[in-house]
Amino acid sequence: MATTSGPGSSARNSHRLRDLCCDLQAQRNATSLLKCLLFALPALLVLAAGVLLVLRFAVTPQVKAYVEDARLISFVLVDTRPASAATTGPSFLYNVSISVALTVRNTNGAMAIKYTKPLVATFLFHDRRLYNVTVADEGHRHRPLKRELHLLQTAGETPCVLDAAGGEEFMKQNATGVIKVEMRLSGRITLGIGNRRLLELSCPLTLQRPPPGPDVVVFPEVDCIPDKPKKIVF
Repeated sequence: MATTSGPGSSARNSHRLRDLCCDLQAQRNATSLLKCLLFALPALLVLAAGVLLVLRFAVTPQVKAYVEDARLISFVLVDTRPASAATTGPSFLYNVSISVALTVRNTNGAMAIKYTKPLVATFLFHDRRLYNVTVADEGHRHRPLKRELHLLQTAGETPCVLDAAGGEEFMKQNATGVIKVEMRLSGRITLGIGNRRLLELSCPLTLQRPPPGPDVVVFPEVDCIPDKPKKIVF
């Protein structure tokens, strides 16, 4: 039987050929896209690893701190030994009252710093601990380039173990009316993923007893200096 063809049959064949070409082109495009993704994925992984390495080693999370103001309200060493036990060894109480205006700044302009351990201020006299004061709690986020003002207050009696040199140093400074106290800031901070650093700063404070009358003691601003962790026994 002879096969007849006409305009309708030619149109159907043309549509089929066009659909077949479109399917082949779509398959080629999908294959090309898959190949591109397979080639690009390692490059993206290397790039991500490079960014993490830069954040881990090249970008160091830093915190700068300085003391805007500090006031010595009282600093008295009280001998708590009974008179009959004057030679049995040191047994003293410091009665201390100090107020400090501390500014802490995140120097990074792009990312916040998070405290993974509390930021603690430790007040020392002659390497002996007077007080610990929490400046920022664990989990606190310090926004980029922001300054945070913290008002710290120590007050009350604290026991101390004071050797002869420490007692002599206190008497000497007490006679001049100028007491030297160290405030140490310690904690741990993180920037990004896994970029953790221990934080240790030393803030040397020279505090003058308040004069009688209306006169006000002017306190010069003090920069806190990065330091190695210090083991404080007492």
